[in-house]
Amino acid sequence: MQPVFLNFYQRVIVWNMIGAHPAQGLKEASVLLRVIDKVRITDQESIDTEFRAGEAGGNVQWLLPEKGYGDKIVELENEEAAALVAVIEGTRPIRVLDAGWLIKVVDELKLAPVAARNGSKDGLQ
Repeated sequence: MQPVFLNFYQRVIVWNMIGAHPAQGLKEASVLLRVIDKVRITDQESIDTEFRAGEAGGNVQWLLPEKGYGDKIVELENEEAAALVAVIEGTRPIRVLDAGWLIKVVDELKLAPVAARNGSKDGLQ
């Protein structure tokens, strides 16, 4: 398992990014659907934040009831982590506003398997 921290905004962006990705087949799609299940906002979060989506993939709006609401450590299987990295790296265009945290997510997910092979659970020795 590879844990990755995502705040509410990041979860919405990743959810949308994966949903818009054209999978090459059902196998890839099934892995990405598992990632969506782990990152998407829940029905309760949708209610609590008054989450609203525009038509045809337009803007989304929400209001967090408190700071840190919806933050989540998402536990991904290695196959799911690799699929998420591939989607993030393959998405065009990338908003510059999102590039910084997306780079950190990709680096974190790429570092975890290397650390595990080297005998470290958390990527640190």
